Amino acid sequence: MDIRPLWQAVVNHPMGGWRHVAEPALPALDPAKRLLWCGIGGSMLPSETLIRAFGSDRAFSNWVPLASPEPAPEFRLQAGDQLVLASKSGKTLELWTWVARLRALPGYAELAPPVLITQDDANPLATWGRANGCKILPIPVEVGGRFSAFTPIGTLPLAWLGRDAAAFLQGGREVMAQVEAGAGPWHDRIAATVDLLLDAHQQGVTEWVLMPYAMRLDNLSAWWVQLVAESLGKVARDGTRKGFTPIRAVGPVDQHSQLQRWMAGPRNLGVILMTVEGAAAPEKLDPPPGSPYPGLAALQGGEILRAQAEGTAGALEAAGVPLLRWSLPSLSEREVGAFMMAWQAIIGILGFALDLDPFDQPEVEDGKKRTFKRLGLA
Repeated sequence: MDIRPLWQAVVNHPMGGWRHVAEPALPALDPAKRLLWCGIGGSMLPSETLIRAFGSDRAFSNWVPLASPEPAPEFRLQAGDQLVLASKSGKTLELWTWVARLRALPGYAELAPPVLITQDDANPLATWGRANGCKILPIPVEVGGRFSAFTPIGTLPLAWLGRDAAAFLQGGREVMAQVEAGAGPWHDRIAATVDLLLDAHQQGVTEWVLMPYAMRLDNLSAWWVQLVAESLGKVARDGTRKGFTPIRAVGPVDQHSQLQRWMAGPRNLGVILMTVEGAAAPEKLDPPPGSPYPGLAALQGGEILRAQAEGTAGALEAAGVPLLRWSLPSLSEREVGAFMMAWQAIIGILGFALDLDPFDQPEVEDGKKRTFKRLGLA
């Protein structure tokens, strides 16, 4: 389909600034020390996605996400902890709950001033940070929270890991260059995906599963769920309720737990099956005597995973379930960056195709107002 008119609506939208990929200077963080990351939603999910995709076991133990406001009686500060406070608006209740909690803990006064990722304006977080000597890494006003992967929300965790943040940004730039030019493999893939999803929507398929066959990409599905749900579940301009329901999955876990429903349940669901190409590190399998699969000795785990992905894809196609295959050439910063940017473009275009605004979230704001009222904070 011709996505140019719909893309122009994205370009003209005041919250379409995520199309511009900048490369801000980032502070040096010590990978040997804990990184305490306060944020939620779009201020946490891209970061967690990249940490889980590219981190080591040591990084996993040093990455401390602080999101839910629920009590944390076992949490203790450690000498050298590095604190990041991430909130585009600077008003996120969960973040301020953690700021208050951290300030009340022994050792807080000895920590370096936190790094802030927020709009560099007069919002409460930025104002407090400037008064307390904090470094502010800005999120542009025209970039919404769930579209913030290509701001320091995404690049700072990669830099802390010692990974290639520039390659992640370059992957996003390559996608945008082709979409803006209206030609190229990424442009064609995005247009074909939009066409498929719209056609399926007209046939009553309103639920879609993202199922990467890579455990390291489990959190990518969580990021994708927010991007889709908060962007495309809306009351359209004509008053009708429209949208897609995203479902998080990861293979091979969910071929055991959700596949039955997808294949035999109501025919309102499609699956995006994602695989990663490239050779895995060689390994030796030594099945014990009595194993029902003695032939495992001649196989590799990567071979088994690929066979499972193909088996699931074949079963879905045989059952008549709409299937979109998506393959990454490698699990690299560039390829993950391209995937995330491509889906931001797909969601923006789909929103306008459905006659709704993909960049607002009025019902979410209503819920926040009711929460503040119940707490006496309105």
